[in-house]
Amino acid sequence: MAVIIGSARHDEHGNCYSGGKAGDQTGQEVSTQKFYNHSKGWYVLRAKDDRVAEKLAEAMQIASDNKNIGYDQSERYGVIKHGINTKVKTECDCSSLVRACIIHAFGKDVGDFNTANERIILLKSGLFTDAGSYRIGELLYNGDILVTRTKGHTAIVVSGAKKNASKYYSMYTGKSGSIVEALKAVGEDDVSKEHRAEIAKKNGFSNFKFTSEENSKMISLLKTEKVIQGR
Repeated sequence: MAVIIGSARHDEHGNCYSGGKAGDQTGQEVSTQKFYNHSKGWYVLRAKDDRVAEKLAEAMQIASDNKNIGYDQSERYGVIKHGINTKVKTECDCSSLVRACIIHAFGKDVGDFNTANERIILLKSGLFTDAGSYRIGELLYNGDILVTRTKGHTAIVVSGAKKNASKYYSMYTGKSGSIVEALKAVGEDDVSKEHRAEIAKKNGFSNFKFTSEENSKMISLLKTEKVIQGR
């Protein structure tokens, strides 16, 4: 199956990047295309939450289908103001469109970035994991964000491999400060240290040490209904 990516590519003049008319004049300013390995190479950033990754893919597809969104670097914040469902003719560039898709999918803004600092900003947000540099033949998943290894371009995978749907614990509504009690309350039978470490790893905690601070963070996450179950 061919991998499809979406991005803001260029204005209606083809190789020009500012000064065009608002909105997509050609149907190609913001559009999808078959994945290609960029000459500068790609970094791959992957949303920690599989459900949000799917929303990122959907957001880029929505933007690509919206002919009110065109390309103009000098008017790049238009899509941030109006959103990807805009009915007003507006503009974006590749990085501001990715930012708008993140806002739509996560319901929060990671702040401004361009392709030179995008990887740093997204990793600092805590919402993404670093999948490293793309290697030929590597699986790309729905919602993966691609950014060139040096300043250049960024895109989102709108049709790629789909992860096996992760199962999530129900929301914890108790008041206990014990992670063991909290996990039991949401239906987890195995609360051994080994299994708790596995749960922590699946939810973005590296080298989990079972400190009170880490346990508190896990309990807070359980209260959001966003904790991926262990095996």
